[in-house]
Amino acid sequence: MRWGMARPGGGSDDGWFHLGKIEVTTTVLVVVLAVASVIEWAIEPVGKPVQNALVLDPDSVVSGQIWRLVTWPISYPSGIGLFDIFAIFLFWYFGTEIESLLGKRRMLWFLGLITVGLGLLWVAIAELSAMNTGLSTLTQLQLMVLLVFIAEYPQRRFFFNIPGWVIGAVIIGLYVISYLGYREWLLLLNFALGLVLTALVAKGMGLLSEWRQVPRLSMHRTRKPKKQKRTPSGPTVVQGPWRPSEPAPVSRDQAALDALLDKISATGMDSLTDHEREQLMVLRDRLRRR
Repeated sequence: MRWGMARPGGGSDDGWFHLGKIEVTTTVLVVVLAVASVIEWAIEPVGKPVQNALVLDPDSVVSGQIWRLVTWPISYPSGIGLFDIFAIFLFWYFGTEIESLLGKRRMLWFLGLITVGLGLLWVAIAELSAMNTGLSTLTQLQLMVLLVFIAEYPQRRFFFNIPGWVIGAVIIGLYVISYLGYREWLLLLNFALGLVLTALVAKGMGLLSEWRQVPRLSMHRTRKPKKQKRTPSGPTVVQGPWRPSEPAPVSRDQAALDALLDKISATGMDSLTDHEREQLMVLRDRLRRR
């Protein structure tokens, strides 16, 4: 299957709300906040007090400004460049794919845990090493989302028909070589621990099912079974055959998959568009996990 840059599957549930005709899912919400932050950067004074208050500054976090652990991906104290715009686009694209597997609520937890976890790692390493460097922009979070997507679909084809696992290996290799070349041991440690953290969170959310090397941490509360109410003693009324049971409702995902399978049965696999092929794979993976 060739790699296409059309918008991926529409997600497993509705968005949180709508902005005009735009369905605001968790991924779209982060993108909207990033774009709003860029606009705010353009109109605020030269000192950029708002943007500087969003950056993950380790000393400020230790002194009590814990909101920075959440706001750092959407802070742009030095402005925005072409690479930042590309990072926002990639975050939207691959984040939407992952959200189509998780749903909006679990995607919110997924991004929140990674954001706070990466922030805490950075604060710990910076404080232990006396580094005075902040963390900002969506780039690092986008990188982790991209690597999770590649780990979930290692055989998916990217540009020039290159498998995803090759792209992932090259990205990780470049980071490692760069840190080794500059002898940035603490940054290398931060990168490695960030990869481990992201993998654990993804596995705990139900992703990376083929990666058995990654332990799965339970991230859902186990509910206590409800006590059954005692029924009063007396004659038992048996439901007769005159009231047939209602068929189980078909989910939207199953209905969409059935429609694609009917089209394949009628006109063959070659009749599917690139978007329909992409959607077929996403729906199969999603229903298989249930």
